[in-house]
Amino acid sequence: MAPGRRDAGRGALAEINVTPLVDVMLVLLIIFMVSAPMLTRGIDVNLPRAASSSIIEEDRVTVTVRRDGQFLVEGRPVVDAMLVDEVRKAGGGRADVAVYLEGDARVAYGRVLAAMDALREAGIERVALVTEPLPGPPGER
Repeated sequence: MAPGRRDAGRGALAEINVTPLVDVMLVLLIIFMVSAPMLTRGIDVNLPRAASSSIIEEDRVTVTVRRDGQFLVEGRPVVDAMLVDEVRKAGGGRADVAVYLEGDARVAYGRVLAAMDALREAGIERVALVTEPLPGPPGER
């Protein structure tokens, strides 16, 4: 047999080995299944407590002021200058949109007031501050 003629009788091997591909895909699937529940975590805001708080259910846009002073509209960070535009966009452009303003209990009062002032100056009148109820029944407070 002459050199270079060993494979003359057979064609080229053109099969793809999918076993490594399946292994990698299964590992990625497991990683995503484990990490997905961790990504759905909410925003850490320590709301102040108030005796007069009550639960109100209505369509609203939530504006959050984190402890570091960052504004979030529906969980998305926004810069100060875009706060009103993002609230209007999240509210579907309605003029009577209700805004729930959540401010961390340790954030500077001026940051919460700046958000409220910007919303009111833009003509958004329905701004409510979100608090947590005091523990225990209302008669024991």
